[in-house]
Amino acid sequence: MVQQGRLLAASLSNHGVLHNVDVKSILIYLERKTETRLRVIDKNGILIADSSSITADPTKVPVQEYSTQTKSEALSNKQINNKNDWLYDIATLPFRIFRQLFQPPQPVIDKSPFYSQDKPILGPEIIAALEGRYKAVWRLSTGGQRSVTLFCALPIRNQDEIIGAVLTSQSTYKILKNLYEVRLDVFKIILISIMAAIILSFILSGTIARPIRNLRNEAEAIIDRRGRLTRLFTQTKRKDEIGDLTRSLVELTQRLEKHINFIESFAADLSHEFKNPLASIHSAIEVALEADNRKERERFLKMVQRDVRRMERLLSGAREISRIDTSLEEEECKKVKLNILLSQIIEGFKLRNTNINYNLVLPVDSVETYASPERLSQMFENLLDNASSFSPNNGVVEVVLKQNGDRTLITVNDEGPGIPPENIDKIFNRFFSFRSGEGKNSEHLGLGLAVVKAVVEGYSGSISLINREGGGFSITITLPVVKE
Repeated sequence: MVQQGRLLAASLSNHGVLHNVDVKSILIYLERKTETRLRVIDKNGILIADSSSITADPTKVPVQEYSTQTKSEALSNKQINNKNDWLYDIATLPFRIFRQLFQPPQPVIDKSPFYSQDKPILGPEIIAALEGRYKAVWRLSTGGQRSVTLFCALPIRNQDEIIGAVLTSQSTYKILKNLYEVRLDVFKIILISIMAAIILSFILSGTIARPIRNLRNEAEAIIDRRGRLTRLFTQTKRKDEIGDLTRSLVELTQRLEKHINFIESFAADLSHEFKNPLASIHSAIEVALEADNRKERERFLKMVQRDVRRMERLLSGAREISRIDTSLEEEECKKVKLNILLSQIIEGFKLRNTNINYNLVLPVDSVETYASPERLSQMFENLLDNASSFSPNNGVVEVVLKQNGDRTLITVNDEGPGIPPENIDKIFNRFFSFRSGEGKNSEHLGLGLAVVKAVVEGYSGSISLINREGGGFSITITLPVVKE
């Protein structure tokens, strides 16, 4: 701005007295390509020409402007006031309220222009220029928007005489206008971000929050006040994490329901099995009390002892099944070489049951599984006890071990009478025993194969039974193999 004033002062110097026409012609040549307002003043402070009121187009009437802003600045002021709409008012409302409540009162701005048309332009910077010195000052701008206008005055010389001054001025209003636009753009971005956040919140509510709330409601509804399951979680086809969680909860409640059913049915079965020996004991005691013959009383007392022993075996078997169901996973497990374990068990049975022939078929390679050795021994012994009890004298019980991929198969074959087809599905049930010719006081409680099934399923295995074509039946157990 100062350099522009110096160039204008230099172009007007050493030409004698300043003439209005000469000054205006120079300003016209500039074609108002500068944003600085240029004014030429004679040595008496009278305005000769003003760049804000000169136009190069003779058909247009120049607009006289004598405020501290140029015509372009005045138009900008009008534009910014037009832009100051409801959106900007909303954005600035908190700041305006804060200023009114907490900031000290601001000085009142003088709305009248510092230099007017009817007065000489003799501000301190003009006086300094007419004295041959350069001086710059700043003043608060007039108008609705507070800004700062910078002034500088330079002398115009004719030889050694000061014949006038050049006054240049420019307002910071354009900076305020740009700042306003930046603020408005930032506020628009904030509004767009808020709208995007609201939309995302609705999306999250529909895809995450609502399904989780539904799961919570289902979780509260599946159990009654007594802690009993009344229903299961609803199946879902969702492929996301919520679907995975739902399927896990469905599986959890199914397993819980299965466990509760196991406990309830086990209690019912045990209660049913206790009824017969208790009834027999009650009857035997009543008859023994009324019998006069000592031998009769002893016979009935022996019946009581036999039923008591049966009840003790029932309690022992029930306790064993409960222990397997509740603490199998807590037992210490390690790698078990099935080749060695089966060989040791078969050797023991050969010494114990000399009237049965035991045949063990093992693979060449060693087969290992991960389990409790004691629990596996109990399982295989129950299987062999069951097969031995069905086999005739000099019958053959065959045990075959082989590996099929990541599973190991243990098959136990006997030469007994087999199982009627209608009873095959019941053979692994608790307290079920089918033996031809047996009475109700049989020593077999029907818990051996139930224990075998509980152990196999506890180690993620499976068990199946079929009747052999040549007689007897075949039980096959599948267990996972330990990979190297």
